[in-house]
Amino acid sequence: MPSSTEDNSINSQSPIIDRDDEFSQVVFDARKLLKNKKEYQTEEWAWTAELDDGGIFIFSYLLYDYKQQVLSLTRLKESVYMLSLLRHKMLPAEGKSGLMLLEEFQVIFTLYERLKLEDMSWDACEKYIREQITVQLKTN
Repeated sequence: MPSSTEDNSINSQSPIIDRDDEFSQVVFDARKLLKNKKEYQTEEWAWTAELDDGGIFIFSYLLYDYKQQVLSLTRLKESVYMLSLLRHKMLPAEGKSGLMLLEEFQVIFTLYERLKLEDMSWDACEKYIREQITVQLKTN
């Protein structure tokens, strides 16, 4: 019979695996959608083929706003690239933030939602991301 310490370590590992699976599933589904739906087979969607897994994950999140006509196709593309850049430039190197993969994206998506409401300078974005990392770490 495992000790309660072993139970806690087993239980704490499951959500990490689930989160990685969730990320992979979203990326898989988005790539499948882009490959199989005729709507995305035009030249104006060709830029999506260049996206890495992180970019595809961001694309999946922003696709909702595109479909709700909050973003035009041009703004969708710009926003995906911008959020990918912000993720790579503003978040500490992988593992140094203390955040799991999906938590990193949550920080970026929170920033995106804030940017929809107000213009922010690069410095303000950096400050906001630092604050969100702190919030995420406190809630975990």
